[in-house]
Amino acid sequence: MEQKKKRENIAAGIVGAFLGTLLGVVCIVIIDQMGYVASVSGFVMAICALKGYELLGGTLSKKGAVISSVLVLAMTYLAHRLTWAIAIASSLETGILEAYRAIPYLLEADMLEGPSYWGGLVMLYLFTLLGAVPTIISGLRSADMPDLPAAQAIPLQTEEDTDPQALEIYPADMSWLKPLRISASLSLLPGCIAGVALLFASIRQGAPIRLSAAALGAIFGSLLMMFAVMPLIQLCNNAMFPMVRAGGTLWRVNLSALNGADTYRFSKKNGNLRTLQWGKLEPEEQERAKASIQRAIALLSSGQVMHGSALSLAVLPLTNLRPIKETKWAWKAVYSSGGGKEKKISIPKAYPRLSPAQGLEPAREPAPARWPLCLLSLLLAGLIGAAGYGLGVLAENAIAGGSSSPGKTSPGAASSSVPAIQTPSSVKVYETGGVLYQMDSAFDVTSVNAFYDPAGDISYEITVETSDEEGAVDRLLQPISDYRMSPDYDYFRFANAGAEETLVPLVAVDGTEYRYEILSLYLKTGEAVHIGAALAEDGLLTVMEARQGAGGDEEAARGTILYVLKTLRRTETAINEDNYRTLFHAAEELDYGYIAVGYIKAPFEMFGRDAFVDAYVPFSEAPSYSEDGRTIRSAAHGMEVSVTISGPQADARAAVDAAYDAMKASGADIENASETTWFEEYDIAVKQVTYYEENRSKARLAILYADYKQEGYYLSAQIIYLPELMDEDYPELLAELSSVYALTLPEVEPSEGL
Repeated sequence: MEQKKKRENIAAGIVGAFLGTLLGVVCIVIIDQMGYVASVSGFVMAICALKGYELLGGTLSKKGAVISSVLVLAMTYLAHRLTWAIAIASSLETGILEAYRAIPYLLEADMLEGPSYWGGLVMLYLFTLLGAVPTIISGLRSADMPDLPAAQAIPLQTEEDTDPQALEIYPADMSWLKPLRISASLSLLPGCIAGVALLFASIRQGAPIRLSAAALGAIFGSLLMMFAVMPLIQLCNNAMFPMVRAGGTLWRVNLSALNGADTYRFSKKNGNLRTLQWGKLEPEEQERAKASIQRAIALLSSGQVMHGSALSLAVLPLTNLRPIKETKWAWKAVYSSGGGKEKKISIPKAYPRLSPAQGLEPAREPAPARWPLCLLSLLLAGLIGAAGYGLGVLAENAIAGGSSSPGKTSPGAASSSVPAIQTPSSVKVYETGGVLYQMDSAFDVTSVNAFYDPAGDISYEITVETSDEEGAVDRLLQPISDYRMSPDYDYFRFANAGAEETLVPLVAVDGTEYRYEILSLYLKTGEAVHIGAALAEDGLLTVMEARQGAGGDEEAARGTILYVLKTLRRTETAINEDNYRTLFHAAEELDYGYIAVGYIKAPFEMFGRDAFVDAYVPFSEAPSYSEDGRTIRSAAHGMEVSVTISGPQADARAAVDAAYDAMKASGADIENASETTWFEEYDIAVKQVTYYEENRSKARLAILYADYKQEGYYLSAQIIYLPELMDEDYPELLAELSSVYALTLPEVEPSEGL
């Protein structure tokens, strides 16, 4: 039975500590929003939790201190992350819960300053510990208390008054109010449980406003219920004060307060957090307490100590006590205080044998529980939660109605943002990095793996690399870091915002299982950038980026990305270190008859891992690779093309100029060179160079080309005309080279010179 009582005390104490930490969280958030350092409010968090445990649990034991400390640590972390989520949501104009969920990814992607975030958490924990540790130690420590005072003389003169045995002490049986304490404490749980459950449901569904508002309403209902049951909790706590009858007057004694007066101390326990109770005192302490109580009553009765003093509050005389109401749990009465004023008091029915006033019967059994309070709490949480849900629906409708365009929805909106697949009427198949993909045949080919949709004003680019899941997520989130500091940045959203993980399952038409996501970033100019990433189980990552103009079709861009990812097909052979040189082949799958696809090694720094980049050169039987495998060269029908990776460079112009400088350093007999032409929007650069070979007997025309790829690295190509080797297939090859590099290449007549 005693063990059950202890468990019940602990359960009530946990509820109190949890509610205390909720107040601490609110304090931290409010102080942070006011622009002050929220770390100092960690002190408040600790005090609220410990006092909450004591208030509902009745006393703060060592076990209670440990439980409260664990709650404080967990809720401090929650509060710190919540303050950052609010700041991020305000900066990025997205939902708070969406920002809360994105914090780990933002930290991993270095979009949040790690030292600032973790340093703030350390400071918050430091202040929390500064509040909690001294409070716990002062409440629980007793060994270092000073010695008890020597026995004091009793100032009254009659033998009856000087005898401590003349006092009638009525200690409370705390178990008599246990049912009331438990029922009142548990009545605070329904709203909290419902609120937390709704918050988790809200996060799982992409943080819709309606569920978030309902969760806050349910929690607010619990806070209101706390004010309703507080008088009952206080009544239970009042039972810790023993009642004393002396000289015909009933006195209420606060043992902790009396023990705090130096000349009346009877125990080395200080009672700061753990209220002293008569039944928990040692026999020797009880004897000393009787003497202290009797001496205090004597002083107060003699008039030597004024009413309203600290001593009169510790040993309170209930003069002329008159009952006015009786319930199952307490007697309600009035008594005369100093100055003739009457005050009300509630005396709990927890004192066996005590009859507070003439005509009142002593309590004979424990007071019953008040379980209807739990039903009332549930009803209150349901009503306020339903009101919050309704307000959330109105807010969502207002946000949806205020969208600037039909395709633009507010971040965190309840509706799914997964786009509808845009299936073109006719397609062309392209190949890159071991992947075959389909693009609308109406799109213009602007460069290798790059396209433009004139109808939707959208530019597309596809890259294939190898990655793990962490790298794929970083690749997906990188544009947020690129754009978030721009004054034109508006907000971002994910296609699968309600998913538990960033990448969600996708099965392509060939049965390959991918995990994918589409990120959309919106600019205040009306432009948008959409990035789709699909990661296969073997680590092959396909990334498609769409840049939408101010008047472009957003749904067309996002739907096309999903169509391409859904229709991905893998080639039969995976590219690796052992076979990439042997995979050189005619690009028949791309509808080319004279162009070949080869693969070159990318610098490790380009992708942060080993990867291969496809290169387009004339098809021949004898392509050549550089020793390191990073350059491929092939010639046919009077055209020679070499492709390599250049970088890191500031822009495409620098890559072209580097190629030109290398040409001059090689001793080439340069006749003429044009200015470098730079297409800033696409970061593509071109330069035309005329030079001679073999003692100026053979003229050459070289087109130096660079196209941005990744992390400051560029695909660099040299297209060289060999007039004396041109044959009847030269015009077809020239046309295909113009197509694959999206250039208008000059025509040169076959001859011995230019």
